[in-house]
This record gives sequence, structure tokens and C-alpha cells, in this order.
Amino acid sequence: MAASGSAVKFYYVEEVAGDIPAVAPEFIPIRFNTSSLSRNVAQVESNEINQTRQRPPAKQGTYSTQGEISCELSDGSYDDLLAILMQQADWTANTLKVGSTVRTIAILKRHTDTGEDVIYRGCRLNTFAPAADIDARVLLTFGVIGTDAEPYTVPVDATFAAATTSEPMVTSVGSISEGGSPLAYATSHNFTLNNGMAAIFALGARAAYDVQNGVFTATGSLTAYRETGGLYAKFLNETATSISHQFSDGTNTLTFDFPNVIYTQADDAVPGPDAITNSFTYSAGYDGSAATTVTITRSA
Repeated sequence: MAASGSAVKFYYVEEVAGDIPAVAPEFIPIRFNTSSLSRNVAQVESNEINQTRQRPPAKQGTYSTQGEISCELSDGSYDDLLAILMQQADWTANTLKVGSTVRTIAILKRHTDTGEDVIYRGCRLNTFAPAADIDARVLLTFGVIGTDAEPYTVPVDATFAAATTSEPMVTSVGSISEGGSPLAYATSHNFTLNNGMAAIFALGARAAYDVQNGVFTATGSLTAYRETGGLYAKFLNETATSISHQFSDGTNTLTFDFPNVIYTQADDAVPGPDAITNSFTYSAGYDGSAATTVTITRSA
């Protein structure tokens, strides 16, 4: 029987001292749409010139775990993963700011139709990319970097938590503000939080030695109808501004605040007779007053 994507389940467990807890690990489900998580292997070729004018097969070199897990935002489903991404031990008064407490997880992929289990060890959450477009669910993409991947036998004392059942959020509910004022005419907003991580390797070992931490950055793109030209003037004058996007299911909210934003690129095209939109690329930087580049706030 061919394995089916509809039968795949993803779980994670936080590692302790770089490994899965030895006693009664509790695996937490990851609600997801698609995944590209896999072992990423370097290929080692031979450059030897010999009498056959041919080469031996390439050999596998070092490897790490890399890929993305794409999801739809829903209340309470990704709170712990967001804390891991922001390198915090936990939420503080329902908020997260950029920290430096690196937490690693093991991600378990279960093919429930074929009975195959694969474990991805030493995983860090490197990037996080929400996407909001008209008439769409709020999409999230977690970028993962880890050290190893291998077949796995689930311990007999392991437990599996139940997945949340909250409804995925849609982009027609929620709000965006720019420069402290409502931005009621945006048509698209995508942004990426990036921890700047990379796998590192050592001689005599194929699996990644570790995953190094990097400098946190935040970038995004915002598209909006051209109203008074105020947004484009901020681009021309390199005026610092702020962006806040609140996602909601009508009751619960998750808000991303960028207090120090500069528009780095913008278009000023007139493609035809229809309503004009301007697309802006922005860079968010550290703000001394907020003591962070971005603040994530969840409803209580």
C-alpha cells in the first residue's frame, strides 16, 4: 500500500540535555497543511582522472535536518512553538519578545497507514513566516533546522496529547495599523521572523555537530491601495514607522507589533485603469523603548 499524506501525523517533544526524555515522553501534536522536512545531505564527488575517463558514484557527505512545516493559524495551537521560536522559556503576561533561551525539540513524523515512524532530532525553529491575503486562511510556515533524522521506535510509555480543535483564522477578521493608525486598505501582508541559524559540522562525523544561533531579523512586504500617498512618502523620505497586525477568530487574537520599521523598496506603477496598489518591502529593527524588534501578544 502506498503511503498517503492524509495519514501523516506530526508531533514534537522538547529535548532534555539534547535528547528525548528517557521516561514517558509526551508528544505534542502539530496541526499542519504541508511539510518538506527531511534529511539534507551533501554530495561528495571525486575529481580523480583515471584510465576509464569515468568517475565512481558520488558519496554522501554531512547531513542535517531542514525543511518547512506549513500550518493555518488557530487559537492556542502554536503557543509553545512560538515561545521556542522567540527563544523564551515561556510567555510573560501573554507576550513574547525576542530572547536568547535556545530550546531544541525532536519532531516525530508518523505514517499511520504504513506504521513507519521517523524522528528528527536536535531541531530548532529558525524562521516563522505568516501570510495574509484576501479571502484566505492565515497561513504560517515554520522553518526548521536540526541535526539528524532516523527511523524511530516509539517507547511503550510514551503518550500523545490531543490536538486543539480551534477554528483556523481567516484574513477578513482582524486588523492592521500603520504608524499608530488603522490601515483599512491593505490587500496583502507577509512577514518573516528569522533567527539566522545554520547547521555546523565537524570532521569524522556525518550528522551535524550542532546548530549555531544567529542574529534575529524581521522583514516583510505590505501591499495597499494608494489613498493619500502617505505610505509612499514614508518610503521616499525613509521615515521610520510602525506596523501592527492583529489576527483574530472573532474572539481570540494574536498580534504582532513591529515598533521600528523602515520601507526599503516600493513600486509606483500604474498597470492600467483599475485601482492602484503600492507594494512595500520593509525591514523591522530593534526598538529601544520596546526592547525588542517584535512583540507577540495573545489574548488572555
